[in-house]
Parts: sequence; structure tokens; C-alpha cells
Amino acid sequence: MRSWKGGFGLALAGVLAMGVLVSPAGAAADVYPEGGGEFSGGAEGWLVTAASCNVPAFCTASGGYEGGDGRPAGSLAADTNIGLNLLSLFRSTVTLQSPDFRATSGGPASLHLERRFSQGSLVDLAPELSFRVQLVDRTSGRRSTPISKSLDAGSDWSGVDGAATLRTGHTYAIAITAVTSSTAAGTGLLSGTTSARFDNVALTVDRSGDGNGPRGASSDSRLAALAPATIGGPAKLKGKRVAVKANCPKRIGRGCRISVLGLLKKRKPATANRTVKVAKGKTKRLVLKVKPRVKGRVVARKRLLFKVRVRAGKAQATAFKRLKLIRR
Repeated sequence: MRSWKGGFGLALAGVLAMGVLVSPAGAAADVYPEGGGEFSGGAEGWLVTAASCNVPAFCTASGGYEGGDGRPAGSLAADTNIGLNLLSLFRSTVTLQSPDFRATSGGPASLHLERRFSQGSLVDLAPELSFRVQLVDRTSGRRSTPISKSLDAGSDWSGVDGAATLRTGHTYAIAITAVTSSTAAGTGLLSGTTSARFDNVALTVDRSGDGNGPRGASSDSRLAALAPATIGGPAKLKGKRVAVKANCPKRIGRGCRISVLGLLKKRKPATANRTVKVAKGKTKRLVLKVKPRVKGRVVARKRLLFKVRVRAGKAQATAFKRLKLIRR
């Protein structure tokens, strides 16, 4: 994992290019902060603002960007490392904070994230994770807590939603505070790391009020902000076929119709087009047939460009995304 060092208040030296282009068919998307919280190419300006543990001689807390873990790959990390000779309970705290953003539209909003918790090799210490997600209003100085959850065992990726309210013109930030603590005292013989991961963190304002579009993405522009998350990698090449994952994020609020096309470049198809229906919050494996005349060029690639078209209800959007290509 790549952690942020040299002062918690410092920004990353540069955010990696995401390799994602979206094509909205309406007004500016009401999804905050900018980037949509997918973290597929970098931390999108998020910072670690605090990291501490109550037994610093035997416990260290750290946070940062983890490029290899997520849904799709790329997430924010809050880790706790325990050394040998720990004979007490531990409690570590890591706070991750988004860049500030200005709300150009206000009203009821939906805050969504996905989280995963691994106890690692410290199962005997029965570590548990509690986390809260706060919306910080820089303009008024107020804080609200749309999400507050606890996990007493390791868990795979799953989504969490909370309700919030934005005021037009106010400046906000999102802060995630992860607290990892043990419920059984150390014996001095165990060491290892617990890991909390957070992905797809986004605040969405639904201005339509018509109830006909996907929740949190009821217009083409909102769906465009979520479209990159509907395809996940790595892409797997086997013989004449490339397999990718088609995802329908829960925050879209309804099932998706997803079409995927592999490309050598934007106007140069590398595969046949495939379309699949995916239920809300579900994932399907989608297999694309490589065009015979370009197979050699596909095999030589380390990454492949994909065009994804998404329809959810009456909303539709298109995105382009590069995925790592591996051979099976």
C-alpha cells in the first residue's frame, strides 16, 4: 500500500490520471466531490488528516491510497499494524478527508460508499471496526453524520448509504473516521495488520423529483458520473476472448443495461460489442470476442480501452475506461 507521509495536512504530490472519460447528455452532474469517488486511478485529492494508536510502542496507524483493492480496483485505506509483545487492548484511529467542494445545487442528497474490513492474522485479538462519515459544512461550521456503522468481524465489499442535505453555494468536505480496536488483550505472541478499505465514496443530489429515474442518478448527467464504475477489471484475455466485469452500482437505484466494446483506440474496435442486463447492486461477467484481424495487437497490449454504454430507466450515458489486460 502507498501511504501518505511527511505530514497529514499535505496533499498528494499529484493524482494519477484516471483514464476515464464520461459523456453526459444533460447539465453538469450533481455528484460530489469531483471524480465520483471511484479511486480507480488515484486518491482524487483525499488526504489523511489524522492517524494514531493508543499504544504507540506496539501499534501504528496509517492511511493512504491502495491501488490494488477496491470495486473496481482502487480505494482508500485505513490500516493498523500490531507488533510483537503487545499485552493490552489497542485502539487506532485514521481520518480520511476529501478535497473541499462547492455545492452548485442544494437539497436532499444521498451519501454512498462501499467498505471492506479484514482482520488479517489478528483474529485472536477479535479486532472490530467502527466508522463514521461526516459531511463538514465549511461555510456554516456545522457537521452532520449521514453514516455511522460498526463491524465486529471481517467482511467483504458491501455498500452503505446515508441521507444528507446540501445548501446551494456552501462549501463542504467529506470526512471518514475509521476506529479499529481489539476486544481481546494481546498475548505478546501475535503480530499483523488489520485493513479497512473505502471505495465509491460520493454524495449525489437528486434534483428531478420525478421518481422515474435511478435514485441518485435520475438524469443522463448523473448517470454519466457513475458510468465508469459499471465496468471493472482487470480484463482477462484467454484465446480469442476478453472477459470483464459489468457492475450496476446500488446508488444508481435500479437495474442497468450495460453494453461494452473493446477498443484499440476510440474509433478502432478490438472486440465485438456485448450487452447484458445487470440487477441493482450486482455484477456479471461479460465475455467479448476479439476481432481476428487485430488479435496480435490486442495480445501485445498491457492495457485495453473499453467503451461502456449504460442505460438505467430513461437515463443513459457513455464512458471510456482503460483496464489492465492480463493473459490466462
